[in-house]
Amino acid sequence: MLQINIPYHPNSTFYYEKVRHFDWPLFIDSCFQASLPQNPLVRYDIIAAQPFKKIIEQDGGANLYNNDEVTFIATDPVKLLKKEMASFKVVDSELPFTGGAIGYVSYERNTISKKKNLIPKFMFGIYDWAIVVDHFLSKAFLISSENDVNTKLLWQDLLKSLNENNQTYDQEFFLCKGNLFKEDHYKDYTKNFANVKNYLINGDCYQVNLSLKWQVETEGDSWNLYKKFRSINQSPFMAFMAYDDFEILSGSPERFITCNNSHVTTRPIKGTKPRGNSIAEDKKNKDILINSQKDQSENLMIVDLLRNDLGINCETGSILVDELFKLEIYPNVYHLVSTISGKLKQGSTNFDLFFDAFPGGSITGAPKKRAMQIIDELEAHARDFYCGSIAIFSFNNNFDSNIGIRSMLHKENMLHVYSGGGLTIASDVDDEFKEIQDKLGNIQKTIEFFRG
Repeated sequence: MLQINIPYHPNSTFYYEKVRHFDWPLFIDSCFQASLPQNPLVRYDIIAAQPFKKIIEQDGGANLYNNDEVTFIATDPVKLLKKEMASFKVVDSELPFTGGAIGYVSYERNTISKKKNLIPKFMFGIYDWAIVVDHFLSKAFLISSENDVNTKLLWQDLLKSLNENNQTYDQEFFLCKGNLFKEDHYKDYTKNFANVKNYLINGDCYQVNLSLKWQVETEGDSWNLYKKFRSINQSPFMAFMAYDDFEILSGSPERFITCNNSHVTTRPIKGTKPRGNSIAEDKKNKDILINSQKDQSENLMIVDLLRNDLGINCETGSILVDELFKLEIYPNVYHLVSTISGKLKQGSTNFDLFFDAFPGGSITGAPKKRAMQIIDELEAHARDFYCGSIAIFSFNNNFDSNIGIRSMLHKENMLHVYSGGGLTIASDVDDEFKEIQDKLGNIQKTIEFFRG
């Protein structure tokens, strides 16, 4: 493995703008804030581009791209990804990423929904080189797994560009047109809310996550939108991923599952209150959330669901609830977050761990299978990346993933925006609709900044 020190910049957008002209560039963004206390969730950023292999799900199989050559393979793309990754040697490194597979999985990947998706349900690139930024040590590295011979052809140019402190990105405008909130959304929500309540009363489920979708017309480069979004949102599992004809702008505060040296962790979020407009209001909202039996019960349902999901691939007796109902603070909301851990059992892989638990229980409800059936019945829209996940499978066997909430999809001059929340038998329709709006607060602020 090659690992070269390059100049450190606390704002990692610098590195992305140096490589965004390459194919499939992506920015796995911890949204590091130098003014805040150190938080292990915001230590590293990963910037990668020019994957030497790509896997894109197609009906009945997947297209496998080896650089410029494409082959259709009639197999499950998950099996194909596992097979391709198994063909490369394991790299010994303490870095979170040493090259490997990075991509996304749409929410509908494990459903039988007949809704039309805007983007493929499964897209992964296998990246030979990347930039890894360590904000704790104030260091940055250009790394290569040395699995792609083409890396040698651009290595020196990459190093030269990354060592230059000049701006390489021409600022282009971005414009949003149209209103995010419309009266019809409330009407649709109340109708679906009543249907969910009936299912809950009849005992079909304990909890169902119900979402809404909005669309906003745009002009210009969505990278500008993302840079403003990250400055407002400041969440640890953000990302910008640019593909051939669309971009994913993830503002996620939520980790799905991570595994490092067989130690498995998941951090479900359940329980939300808005930040107040004054110190007194802020404290009041925080105290309400901390003491809310409804929000704690929602959180506990998902904790139990995820304990079961992890139990498929973790050693018996290893699963622990490390933190329960921990309050976390974000620019626009408070959240209750729990942490569950376990040990990956022999014979299971990071791929098994991720795909056997996908999609995350915090965005489906419980029991998961029935909740997903109700979601498919009631929601008119496909969720696509929303409530899906971005996943990172490194050549050193590290693995991490997020839950695709607080996220946007930009395609064909249209910005697709989503928000939702978990409903229980104790839920109130106006309270839940307000929570959906609160969660959208940072996205709405970003859109308003670019309002035409």
